[in-house]
Amino acid sequence: MLAKVAAFDPQVLLVGMAKPVQERWVLENRAAIRRGAILTVGAAFDYEAGAQTPAPRWTGRLGVEWLARLISHPRRLAGPYLVEPWSLIGPALGDVAAR
Repeated sequence: MLAKVAAFDPQVLLVGMAKPVQERWVLENRAAIRRGAILTVGAAFDYEAGAQTPAPRWTGRLGVEWLARLISHPRRLAGPYLVEPWSLIGPALGDVAAR
């Protein structure tokens, strides 16, 4: 796949894989991609293909789309939504202190 991406030489590369697979893939392969922006888009391709049902639109307007998704897929999303953010507090505070 990486050879195909490099041969195509995109200006913008959208990477849609499960989290954190897509982030790892970008970190491991960004040097092989000569130029352009790399954006991780998660489940966006699944939504567009109709393979995954999005949360109701009103949840997005209220800022609780994450909660609707958590309720519909608790096993898959409990870690990323409820546990992972806590692990980011230390690095975030370090960034704030460095500024």
